[in-house]
Amino acid sequence: MNQIHTRRLRRALIAPVAAGVAACTLGAPHAAHADSARPDWLGAVVAEAGVDLEVVDGLTMRPEPPEMVLPVQDYRLTAHYGSAGGYWSSDHTGLDFAAAEGTELVAIGDGVVTGASYDGAYGYKTVIRLEDGTDIWYCHQSTQSVSVGERVSTGQVVGAVGSTGNTTGPHLHLEVRPGGGDPVDPEAALAEWGLRP
Repeated sequence: MNQIHTRRLRRALIAPVAAGVAACTLGAPHAAHADSARPDWLGAVVAEAGVDLEVVDGLTMRPEPPEMVLPVQDYRLTAHYGSAGGYWSSDHTGLDFAAAEGTELVAIGDGVVTGASYDGAYGYKTVIRLEDGTDIWYCHQSTQSVSVGERVSTGQVVGAVGSTGNTTGPHLHLEVRPGGGDPVDPEAALAEWGLRP
């Protein structure tokens, strides 16, 4: 079972429990007056659930973090963010996933394609802007499967591993750029999203 299906199954099993915990009034001392402070969004959830729910005073429900997946499978890491050496004009700005030529690359999360073209040393590069405004660069692709303006979903194929541009072999050079700005350490960003390359 892949990461997407595992997370969806976990969410399907946990969501009813979380809703039950949020709604539970088993002797909660302040449950009687909690309805008067019910947020509007909770009313919509209650209506959709089709059951009478009461809010337990002091319990905070946070939205579930967005579903994220690693961009490639069957890889080995060959260069990390900040590495120095003769391969780059400055310190390395991404994370390199070596994989067989043609291995599928997938969208890390939901977003919109803002770039899909050849970009010099980066080779064929696809840029996806995630819903939080973070740009994800997929570089050195052999093929690109998406177009500028296209909405993509987590796990959707966006291209394939290649060796275009400045490379020593087929790999994905992944860059993470919050707000479309300067690159940050992709390993740290992936870790924040619950992913461990």
